[in-house]
Amino acid sequence: MSPQVPPNPAEKEPRPGAPEVVPSGEDSYVARVARGAGISTAGQGVGRLLGYLTQILIARLFGPASYGFYTAGVAALNLAQIVSRFGMENGVVRYVAHYRARGDAARVRGTIIQAVAVSCLVSLLLSAVMFFGAGFMAGWYYKEPAMADVLRAFSAVLPFFVFMMMVLWATQGFQTVTYAAYVQQIIRPALYLLLVPAFYLVSDGIVGVVAAYGFSMLLGGAVAVYFLWRLFPEIFDPKVRPKFETRALFSVSVPMSISTGAQYLNTWSATWILAYFASGAPVGIFNAAARTATFSTIVRFAFSGIFSPIISSLHAQGDRENMGRLYKDISRWIFMGAFAIFMVILLLSHEILALFGGDFTAGWAALILVAFAQLYSSSVGPTPRMLAMTDNQNVVMFATATAALVGVGVSVLLVGLASTPEAKILGAAVGMSSAIISENTLTLAAVRRRLGFWPYNAEWLKPLAAGLLAAGAAYLLGLALPFSAAIPTIVAVGAAFGVSYLALLLLFGLSATDREFVAAFWNVARRYLRRGRGRS
Repeated sequence: MSPQVPPNPAEKEPRPGAPEVVPSGEDSYVARVARGAGISTAGQGVGRLLGYLTQILIARLFGPASYGFYTAGVAALNLAQIVSRFGMENGVVRYVAHYRARGDAARVRGTIIQAVAVSCLVSLLLSAVMFFGAGFMAGWYYKEPAMADVLRAFSAVLPFFVFMMMVLWATQGFQTVTYAAYVQQIIRPALYLLLVPAFYLVSDGIVGVVAAYGFSMLLGGAVAVYFLWRLFPEIFDPKVRPKFETRALFSVSVPMSISTGAQYLNTWSATWILAYFASGAPVGIFNAAARTATFSTIVRFAFSGIFSPIISSLHAQGDRENMGRLYKDISRWIFMGAFAIFMVILLLSHEILALFGGDFTAGWAALILVAFAQLYSSSVGPTPRMLAMTDNQNVVMFATATAALVGVGVSVLLVGLASTPEAKILGAAVGMSSAIISENTLTLAAVRRRLGFWPYNAEWLKPLAAGLLAAGAAYLLGLALPFSAAIPTIVAVGAAFGVSYLALLLLFGLSATDREFVAAFWNVARRYLRRGRGRS
């Protein structure tokens, strides 16, 4: 829900607000990316797993129909929080990094205060609209009276959600993904998973689950503020008078707000349209499939967070050589991880959806279709971030808006014309996939045309070959397994694929930058292991 550089998490913890000191020989851009992506990937993995377990728990507690109403409420909440942010997350990352590089604490403080304040004020207005308009929307759009209580419950969550997210985006302007990963991917999802059964026991229905969701946001926001203070103690220092650069902040935020809204449509428009034509169980089944498909985006999001401030800095320095090198390498690394996840989904689509309940396996075709679209998205690399951090945010706005229109049009056509729930679910998947593919094709073309960068080369053949060969071996193992239960099958086939894939990648050979990345990544892991043993 779901958002991502340099205190070095691998080094000794710096004093609050102190600049990072990176050891000699370890400050290449590849090493910095490896350190940041390592933390973020771990956070993304843990966060996605915790979130996925929570979704499975909710689906099993309430069944497909109520889970569908919950999903529709989450879609409404995400729309409201994106509108509330008004693109400020892009502005705060860019200008906090920009002013911090100049040593301008007053403008750093002003940028953070202004971005958070504007977003929170808008969220309060939208929260009121959601609350008082819930009855109308439940009857007119969803055609289900039970949705009114769900929407009212989510309206109370909105301000806490927006505040937490904006504070976390502000921490990323200091070129660190560590704290955002801690809160967004570990602390907040873990709290939610623990709170769901507790609230389920003492509350009535799905509204209690929403209350647990909101309480986890409140606690997550408090932790985010603490981490921001550690990075930038001046945020609460009255002696540092904030200076507001409103025009600069809004010049990035306004066009990117349109882009972010369009990206929301690319992700959620199919759910909205499906909720209009077939609310309840079909929405729940489609959400289980689409949420599973987004597992392949873990790697892309992990790299995108560290990529943005580094690319912004390189662009300011006019260092196009390192920009192109990083873009090509990161795109390949993202694909290597995403391709592995996609192949596991392809091999185990029925078994994975069965975790939600037997009725959810009807979404297996939708799962594979959306997962393929997400794989394509990963293969082009962080193109929207590349454009946004190089003064091409208007191009991102055009690409995402165009893709959103394509996705909405395809979804309305296919879902509206479908005559069965299964066909409507598949139509929604085609609509969502068409939006994802359109957006990434347009941004890839823009990066090529405007910046002259292209992600693909012969090195891509190695992960392709490794993934296909490993999938073949895992598939044969699956045929020979003596059991058919979902969890043992997922564990056995998934492990076989993972081990084979890694072995084949090593057998085919790593490039120089691959070896540099792995070495830096391994150094981070060793230091964390030593730190953990020291604490014990």
